[in-house]
Formats: sequence, C-alpha cells, structure tokens
Amino acid sequence: MKYTRNDFLAASDHTIWIDEWISVEDSEFLDHSVVKAVPECHITGSLHFDSENRVTSDLDLKGVMTVLDSITNEDLDIDFETVSETVYSFSPVSDDEQDDEVVVVKKDTIDLNPEIFQAIIFDAPMSITALSREDYPEGNGWVLLSDQDEQNDEEAVDPRWAKLKDFQFNDD
Repeated sequence: MKYTRNDFLAASDHTIWIDEWISVEDSEFLDHSVVKAVPECHITGSLHFDSENRVTSDLDLKGVMTVLDSITNEDLDIDFETVSETVYSFSPVSDDEQDDEVVVVKKDTIDLNPEIFQAIIFDAPMSITALSREDYPEGNGWVLLSDQDEQNDEEAVDPRWAKLKDFQFNDD
C-alpha cells in the first residue's frame, strides 16, 4: 500500500480513507519473526495530510496470523486485532523530531507495509499452544508449566535454580 504526496493533494480534505484486505504468505517483513504468514488482514483507518509535509496514519488491523505452536511446532492460526499510528514527513526532520519517531518519506511515496507488518508482529504472542492442559508433555519428575497454572513457589522451582537464588555476586 503506497501513497504519494499527489494522492493526498487530490483527496478531499487531504484525507485518504483506507478499507483494504491483504494477505501475506511470503514476505521479507515477516522473516526472522514469530509470524509465519498473515492469511487475512482487514485494514481500516485514515491517512491525514497537513497540507505541508506531514501525514499521520491512524490504522485498525484485524485478521488472522499464522504462528508456530510452542509445544507441537505445528502451524497455528490465531486472530489478532491491533492499531497503529505513525507520523510521516515528506521533508527532513530535526534531531528532536527524530526522537519522536517521525518516518522520513523517500521518493515522495509513503509505503505503509512496514508500519502494517510491524504492528502485526508486535501483536504476536511470544508463545501459544492449542493443546489442552491435560495434553502438555511431562516426564519423570518434571512437568511443563504454563503462566496460567497456579504455582506453589516451593514446588515450581527446580532445586538447582533455588541454589542460584542464594548466590550473590560481590563487586570486590
């Protein structure tokens, strides 16, 4: 999804309304992330141009992302819903504005794909599984714990880690 300064000048009230569906199966934006694919994503929102140099995006994203199941390592499709707001500039920005994360546009074209993919990746869970608690793996003397399990601190801590809690580093 790309837009030029001329697109904004031609739009009424210098606002472009977005209502788009995308799907991404293979993209460099998803490489090295927990998200393997985005089979469907509905993007709605607006891009507002201030008539000089700045465009502010206000996007709502709803869809399905494919991630790996943390236990079975199989593909798992999960729903997501997130928002994204970014400020773009058609001209260079001062050092103070760079700290405010203003994206400087190259070649007079705003590419929304990095913003969209970043918002989706930030919404991805660190770990997730479709297995029920009863199906979690366990072994001789160990069980896989979930953040949703009630934990007795004494039983949940491996005795080897408990010893490390008592160890203190000295600056001497």
